[in-house]
Order: sequence, then structure tokens, then C-alpha cells
Amino acid sequence: MKISKSETTYLGLLILTFAIINILANLLGLWIAKLLKATDLAHLDSFFREFIKPLGIQILLFAIVSSLAFLFLKKKKLALYAFATLQTIVFHIVFFLNIKLSHGPHFITSIKGVGIKYLSYSGQYLTDLLYLRFPMNGTFDDSIFIPFNVGTFYIHWILLNIIYYFAITWLAIKIASAFTKKRI
Repeated sequence: MKISKSETTYLGLLILTFAIINILANLLGLWIAKLLKATDLAHLDSFFREFIKPLGIQILLFAIVSSLAFLFLKKKKLALYAFATLQTIVFHIVFFLNIKLSHGPHFITSIKGVGIKYLSYSGQYLTDLLYLRFPMNGTFDDSIFIPFNVGTFYIHWILLNIIYYFAITWLAIKIASAFTKKRI
């Protein structure tokens, strides 16, 4: 349960690299979205609430989960992907807890629900580009969120974000390993 000095250095560099990649990818997604559909995304309501806060939460979660995984897992390769694996599990728990089967399977939640807030804070501007081509239609009345197509919702909010987290984690690992010349 002890982390060596070289592992601490590597972990710090990994967290910093993940943070930089995540911020740059989100800035790129936001920039492209504004270029493609400037009228819909003309102004952010609150730059802090819609950009800084979600990225801060993502980076903080990555740092905590990666640090704990480095502490408690013997296989460091598994520890590297602990955050993406945790996101996969949590996203699916939120998804399946909000699936209702009456009148066919559909996703329904309160806009103020903890699960949908977690999914919102874990979303990416880069993956949100799909909304421009394949908009998310649904009911958003009385603080209730019901997407009309569960499959589209799953792809947009769950699957693409899981792929995103595994991809940027993999990229952060490659970059951190190249800088430290350490293979874990």
C-alpha cells in the first residue's frame, strides 16, 4: 500500500497530462460546435458552470480514483484505467436505474436527479458535436427528462463518453510514459 517516489512522479504527470488533454479536447469540441452552429451555442450561460466546473470535477475524480487505485491495486496497469472503468460502471448504473419498462423500455429521470447531474458533469463538448447532426429529442417538461429514443440517448450520454474516457486515459498514459521513460 505504499507508492514509490517514481510512481508518485509518474502519477502526478499522468494526472496533469489527463487534465491538459481533457481541457484541450473540450475546448476543441466547444470551438467546432460554435463554428458549425453558432446560433445554438452563441453564449454559455455561465462559463464556470458549463465548462470549468464539469472539467474540474472530472479531473478531481480522475486524480482521486487513480491515486487510490495506485495505492490499493498491485497491478499498476489496472490502476491506470481505474477511472475509465469506474465511469463505465457508474454510467451504466445511472442508465439502468432510470430505465422504466412500462409501455416499452424508456429512460426517465428528474432534471435535478443525482444520476443525470453526474452524467451531465461527465459529458464532453467533443462528443456533444453529435447533437448537431443527431439531436436528442425528448420531453423536458416539469423537471422531467424523457428522451424519445433510448438507443440514441445511450450512444450520446453513455457509450461515447466511456470511449472518450478510455481514449484520453490511454493517450495520457502514452504521453506520461514517454516523458518519464517508465513503462508500467
